[in-house]
Amino acid sequence: MVGVCHQSKEENVMKITTRLNAKFLALTAAAVCCFCGSEAFGQMFQMRLVSSAYGWQQQDSAGQSLRHLFGYQTAQISISEEQLSFHTYLQGFNDFSGPLQNKGEIRAYNFYLKYSGLFDAADVSVGRIPIFSGVGVGTLDGGIASVRLFDTQVKLTGYGGLLPEEDDKFELIGDKRHNTMFGGQISAVPFEWGAFSISYMRKNELPESYWAERAHDSTYAVQNVEITSSPAAEEYISGDANIDYDWFSASLRYDYDILQDQMSREQVFTRFRVCAPVSLTAEYIQREPLLEYNSIFWVFAYNTLIEYDAGVEYAVDKNIQVYGRYGSVSYGDGETSDRVTIGGNTKYVSANIAWNTGYGGQLAAVSANAGYPLLNSMLTPTLLLSYAHYRLESTESLTDALSIGAGIVYRPVPLLSVETQVQWLTNSIYSNDLRLFVRASYFFSHQLNIF
Repeated sequence: MVGVCHQSKEENVMKITTRLNAKFLALTAAAVCCFCGSEAFGQMFQMRLVSSAYGWQQQDSAGQSLRHLFGYQTAQISISEEQLSFHTYLQGFNDFSGPLQNKGEIRAYNFYLKYSGLFDAADVSVGRIPIFSGVGVGTLDGGIASVRLFDTQVKLTGYGGLLPEEDDKFELIGDKRHNTMFGGQISAVPFEWGAFSISYMRKNELPESYWAERAHDSTYAVQNVEITSSPAAEEYISGDANIDYDWFSASLRYDYDILQDQMSREQVFTRFRVCAPVSLTAEYIQREPLLEYNSIFWVFAYNTLIEYDAGVEYAVDKNIQVYGRYGSVSYGDGETSDRVTIGGNTKYVSANIAWNTGYGGQLAAVSANAGYPLLNSMLTPTLLLSYAHYRLESTESLTDALSIGAGIVYRPVPLLSVETQVQWLTNSIYSNDLRLFVRASYFFSHQLNIF
């Protein structure tokens, strides 16, 4: 009976893997066929395949055990010729063991066509598109266009479309009216030492309704009720600047929440190069919680977070740097948390020591990681070590946490790499947490001459 069950499980894993691979091939073939139908067929074909598995076994302090085996297959594909290109980023996932076991799923993070250099000044993309446009960050099913003006010193960007389905399913969202995102950005580089931009984003989202058992009347009789949410929204305008002038550099950003009529975030980071080996850094951040307008969390009381950070960096030579930083976070109502970090980096080893105290708990920790290439970088053993002595509340006793990781990276040729790592953790919650990570990456690039 044990042998039969074992065989059934292996067959199930093979069926799921075959199904995921078939979906990848079908989606890719459909995209290539559409591309072939255009007059400008992409001659350069590039593909990066990443197969990985992540498994672990946990034994908590109460004697309960938990096992998981996650499998991932990622495919990044691009086909391009001159101005027209096709891009996609797909991922298949399955939990082969444990309470999250399922039949596997495909996530489409990117899937779009791009036309570059329209009238020598514009780029246009349509499909499932990644958005990185100032305050507008995310993924949408729609389009994005950008225009370069004044010898590329000014760039105008606009985008709009639907929010993707839950878990990035390869389909359009059902409620297209209440799940949208649009915005734009104006960026300029008027000087060699400075870049500036203003951006805007509006997002509307309505979670799907669901059924749940609820008490209906004064008798507390339970019945099945459809739970619906109100449409939530986010609307921001933001400005940022990046300056790098001789011995001084700075990044500034200010986000304004239009719907709540208040500042959302302001941030300033500066670096002063005092002399060749020494630099001073300083950072200030003030931010409000990111809460969607009209969501259930919007009615709760919350405090503004204010964070300060100052540090010094010293470059002993091009391969050795040491640093020290002090930071403080104010949570409001007089509650603060302070931290000190001292560390260093060399070509093959990095390490740091940290102390935290205050509202966020008490912590003393040391961590280090190392990697040394062998056989002309074909083999690279790696080692990670972390130890912490901490407590979350002042009334609690101090406790310890230890984690160790060891692995190796095998790269026989530049296009192929295989890496594996074993991780082990023990603390007050888990008496034993053992994890294994395996990853193989392959890059393929070929010039097609179909036409």
